[in-house]
Amino acid sequence: MHNPHVVSSLQRNGVIQLPGPDEVDGDIGAATASRVNEGRVAITAHGVGERAMKELQDSGLQIIDTTCPIVTRAQRYGQKFVRDGWHVVIFGDPGHKEVRGIMGWTLDKQGVSHATIASSAELADLRSLVDDFPGGFPNKIAVMVQTTHKMEDFAKFVSNLMLLGRDRNFEMHVVNTLCHATTGQQEAAAALAATVEVMVVVGGRKSANTRHLKEVCEEQGTVAHHIEGANELRAEWFTNVQRIGLTAGASTPDYSIDEVEARIRELTS
Repeated sequence: MHNPHVVSSLQRNGVIQLPGPDEVDGDIGAATASRVNEGRVAITAHGVGERAMKELQDSGLQIIDTTCPIVTRAQRYGQKFVRDGWHVVIFGDPGHKEVRGIMGWTLDKQGVSHATIASSAELADLRSLVDDFPGGFPNKIAVMVQTTHKMEDFAKFVSNLMLLGRDRNFEMHVVNTLCHATTGQQEAAAALAATVEVMVVVGGRKSANTRHLKEVCEEQGTVAHHIEGANELRAEWFTNVQRIGLTAGASTPDYSIDEVEARIRELTS
């Protein structure tokens, strides 16, 4: 959960944020149990790796798995591809919790990862990835994508990999693991942005899908402002502006959007 307003609301209701698998040395289940004497532990929508999931389940705590079904689907694809002898290439942000969680499902029985994260769709960057791959680039690759990425970027990534594959003779299996709801939201934001002068995008600074919404708005040639709450709005953004668009990231609560809309009306009245 990237939205600070939602996190604050949960904390006020007794929910505490625990360190994730990447922030703990050793058994995440034991580390979590040492911090939680009783109650339930929820796994966020980004999910965790297979080993972390097992350690949490073995901790004796009551685990609530709220992993997004679309993310779970991507995890299962990664697991199956590795079992079937493919090397997984994930187009995504190496630092994103979802991507790191998916990586945790691409280990073989010896605990060795058979996956690579590629953050750029540019041909030159992909050529470097292929040419400089330790031990030589695998001849069977399965391509996946972070669920919140943009369809256009993923298409470019796949297209450029295919160009490289033509010359380097590797087999490629592509599966679209994008979230269709997020893709639809990006398309709607782009359509709206094309009809207005300024777009306001509401959502957490750390939210990948919110950042991508801002990007698709700017790609329409429209000025876009990414804010977390109504208090960040500035009157000068709307000077001599007749048409304003408003959109929000997936984790942004309705009340936050309503507050932003109300504030925009105040600033422009």
